[in-house]
Amino acid sequence: MHVMLKLTRFRAFLADSRGFTLIELLFAVMVFLIGIVSVVWVVSQSLQDSRELHMRMAASYLAQHKAEELRNSDYYTLASGQDVDDEGFPVLLDTYGNPGGIYSRSWVIQDDTPIVGSKTITVYVTWTEAETETISIVTVVGQPYPEGMM
Repeated sequence: MHVMLKLTRFRAFLADSRGFTLIELLFAVMVFLIGIVSVVWVVSQSLQDSRELHMRMAASYLAQHKAEELRNSDYYTLASGQDVDDEGFPVLLDTYGNPGGIYSRSWVIQDDTPIVGSKTITVYVTWTEAETETISIVTVVGQPYPEGMM
């Protein structure tokens, strides 16, 4: 009798509980999907930002490397130019400065700026991914002292 009473109460409890409605289930699925889509969007945005940062860092390296090379060149032979191949055609560089990449590098030498006896060197690195971007580095070199002046 005691077991029968418990079984009857258990059946009454089950009959009384309603479970989830279709609306509750759809709402829970929608909240879950919004969460998943948000995570996927954040990850994809992060990967895109990381790629853009890598490209900017590579372009900065290429510009800095060329600026240092020009600063250490003979003052009197500095001239504007761009990276070209053996036949004189413009060449695109990779992230290490080797031919075969997406970066175009050029430089402009301005005489007697900002003062007489100095040259301003501006190095430009341009690349195109989704849109064309350019960075530039500016440095100034002074005319060397003649032999025996120092």
